[in-house]
Amino acid sequence: MTHNEELIRHALKYENLSSSAIAKMTGVSQPTVSRTLKKMPVIKLGGGRGTLFALVETNAPKSLYEINKAGLVSQLGYLYRQPEGRMLLVQGTEYLAYEGVPFYFYDAVPSGFLGSIHLKNIVERDARLTTKSQDWSGLQVLHYMENYGDDLAGNLVLGSRMAEQASAKKYLNKGRADYATIAGSINKIPENMGSSIAGEQPKFTLYNGKDHLIVKYSPLLSESNPVATRHRDLMVCEHLALETLRSNGMDGSETDLHLSDRVYLEVKRFDRIGLHGRRGVASLKYIDAEYSGLNGTWPEIAQDLFRQDVISEKDVYDIEVAYAFGKYIANSDMHNGNFSFFMEDLTLSGATPIYDMLPMAFMPVQGELRNPELMAPKFIDVSNEARTNALSMAIQFWARVAEHDLISQDFKKTITPFFESLVELSNLE
Repeated sequence: MTHNEELIRHALKYENLSSSAIAKMTGVSQPTVSRTLKKMPVIKLGGGRGTLFALVETNAPKSLYEINKAGLVSQLGYLYRQPEGRMLLVQGTEYLAYEGVPFYFYDAVPSGFLGSIHLKNIVERDARLTTKSQDWSGLQVLHYMENYGDDLAGNLVLGSRMAEQASAKKYLNKGRADYATIAGSINKIPENMGSSIAGEQPKFTLYNGKDHLIVKYSPLLSESNPVATRHRDLMVCEHLALETLRSNGMDGSETDLHLSDRVYLEVKRFDRIGLHGRRGVASLKYIDAEYSGLNGTWPEIAQDLFRQDVISEKDVYDIEVAYAFGKYIANSDMHNGNFSFFMEDLTLSGATPIYDMLPMAFMPVQGELRNPELMAPKFIDVSNEARTNALSMAIQFWARVAEHDLISQDFKKTITPFFESLVELSNLE
């Protein structure tokens, strides 16, 4: 490596620069910079006087594809690795530069109940990955997507091999008659089942001939202990919460209940359309990491994203209503992975349907019931309109819980004081 090349490499290690900027930073004449760049693994970005040079680790980039609503696969661009873990997505004459792995990749990383099952299979034959996906490096994320990424959450596919597999993906039609067998198989031999949809609630995924579903399931109905009963109560609550949101004009995930050997909660996947169609998604967790870095509440992040013109005023309102509704129904698990946005051509395009909305404060922990003595929160940091709307819907929700035949009498009794405190709060408005 020549001295000039070494100087230019160092200049391009942390950022993409124009030839004049390289010359100024290194003290090398611009003609010499131009001659040296021709011998180096660099690519040109933009054109004319705005041309930048990017140092890449390989001239063999990975193609990034997306699958549209009709199931067609199209190329989004070429993904290059750069020094210091940086990445570059080149789309014709346009490009997107990232300090690490693109933020929208991370929601495709397997996690939660099904993710752990999925990874147990993989790590047995692939030493480059571990079951602790939260600790993966950027290179491990890319490795996973390039080798196991034909059916990830969202609509992105990395590499031509995965794109080909995704385009030829087959799904067996399964229905409610198969639920007991599938749930039983998961519980007996978890390593034989696999998917990459996040979450801790026991669940499986399937295609029922019309929609792709996430199917959550309770303990067996034959288990009549208080903890098993509470799990069933909360599954019904999740269905009622999302149904209440939808009946009031909010975009909640479509759900249905099925009762057989267990209670099954069917949730229609919003990142899938028909048999082969897909939609891009990104969670608030990784959107926040990319744009804000607040790691705050949903409304705090939403306000900051709005100030940056990343999301719309309607998005902010929807987030505030969902957050306040969650507070009023005792959802103690509104982490930033539990709210998402659609992505079209790698651009945020509105909130997804609300999901994982239920009274998590009452979820059993380590096999023990939790019956916190809650009162209606008197302050929620959202607009008055969002708060009032959410409170009205929450009262409707708890009224439906109190009347529902599948909710146990014990749980109805447990939540009565909290429900009454919400009604009193509403009367003060």
